Amino acid sequence: METESSRSVRDVLWSPEKRVVTGMLVWLGLLALASAFVATPFRNETSSSGSIIYAHVMYFHGLLIGLVGLLSLISMDIFGNDHRGTLYQLVLWGTLGATVLSGVGGILNHMVSDVVPLWMQILSFFCLDEILISLSISLFARASKTRTTVTWLAAFSAFSMLFAAIMGHIAGWMLEFGDWPKAIVDGYAKLAGLTWQEWMANLITSHSHEMVVGVLAFLVALTVASFGVQRDTLSRWTRFGLWWTTVGIIATTFVYVVAGFSVAQPPTLFAHGVNGLAGDDLVTGVGVMFGGLITLVGLAQERLPERVLRWSAVAVNAFLFVTVVVTGYYIEFHETAYGMGNPHARLAANDAVFTWWHQDFAFFLLPAILGVLLAIYRLQVPQRTRQLATAGLVGGAFVAFLAGMDYIFGDPAIHGSAFVIASIGIFLVVVGLATAIMGLVVTPRPALQTKTSGVVHHQSTS
Repeated sequence: METESSRSVRDVLWSPEKRVVTGMLVWLGLLALASAFVATPFRNETSSSGSIIYAHVMYFHGLLIGLVGLLSLISMDIFGNDHRGTLYQLVLWGTLGATVLSGVGGILNHMVSDVVPLWMQILSFFCLDEILISLSISLFARASKTRTTVTWLAAFSAFSMLFAAIMGHIAGWMLEFGDWPKAIVDGYAKLAGLTWQEWMANLITSHSHEMVVGVLAFLVALTVASFGVQRDTLSRWTRFGLWWTTVGIIATTFVYVVAGFSVAQPPTLFAHGVNGLAGDDLVTGVGVMFGGLITLVGLAQERLPERVLRWSAVAVNAFLFVTVVVTGYYIEFHETAYGMGNPHARLAANDAVFTWWHQDFAFFLLPAILGVLLAIYRLQVPQRTRQLATAGLVGGAFVAFLAGMDYIFGDPAIHGSAFVIASIGIFLVVVGLATAIMGLVVTPRPALQTKTSGVVHHQSTS
């Protein structure tokens, strides 16, 4: 029997949820376009020594927090939460607050002394906490009831993002106030065998790495759950990928929490001189990113509707896997040439390009593209419009991916041949996003119905 709690956002096209999602896509799209004047793949965001620019970091917080909020809202629908329930409403309005505050604050927050925009972003971080707490409670309750792997994966991913957010709060406190109060901050650092500056650095690294990987694992769960597949209809390949990714996100959370709060850090594996693979990169790359790719390849081969969407998800994740894992591992095993931040190394410029390219392209743009594809599918954008939007988004991602390979392994000049290729790719992505938003805006209001057309299979999602 279909129930009100199982209805989909796409069945309430002019509801507050639909308006919030549409508005968020417009807002995040504008922020992304404006980032061309902040830090893009066409500008050297970091030097070869890997220095961090505060204003850029805070600006991109506005994009990432908005993306996490968007995915959280979509997930509350996918996993069958009552739109009138408390947890759903907390995620809905928390998402709206977090997106606006983090975005506006990120535009204005250029240095730590910018008090008003800094506190706008701090409030947005608290909104994000509320979203992730509500989301985690909802998903763990759902997973305990359904005992499906995909729900456990979503729950552990949300919980991992919550831990990452907490580490970011502590690091942000120390960035603003130093070791005050000394008895707590400096006291714990000494107990852990660190200076408070070392503890802050460890927390910043763990926070950023874990948050991104949590988002990627969460996206895999949402993609699978979007199709409402039942446990017994999934192939062994897909089920194996889900378990692999779930174990991977649990291991990732453990590694970064330990690294963030102690002197223990992931070891370098297969070391040969300065060359070697960082232990956390092995866990995240093989455990989560490769596991996610296995899962989505399995999903693409299932007998399900929306074949183009499923293979598009595979393509986006393949671009991410090659850019981050394959390319990243290659560079780590050839650090002698790439320099580990040494500006005098033979391929130091290529190493610097990889640093900002894999961040801006793989960890920001690609997850956002997959999030948009899921959003317009859930909100029932007309199929023809979705096909055009998908072609622009995924085609642009492919062209930009080629540009990244040219940047990293070919000409690292900021405005060289890769600039032209990347420009074409980004333009196609913008066209695809604009098409997706237009599809949402012009979707006709449905006729009044006496019964909702809920999605029954939420109860048995695997």
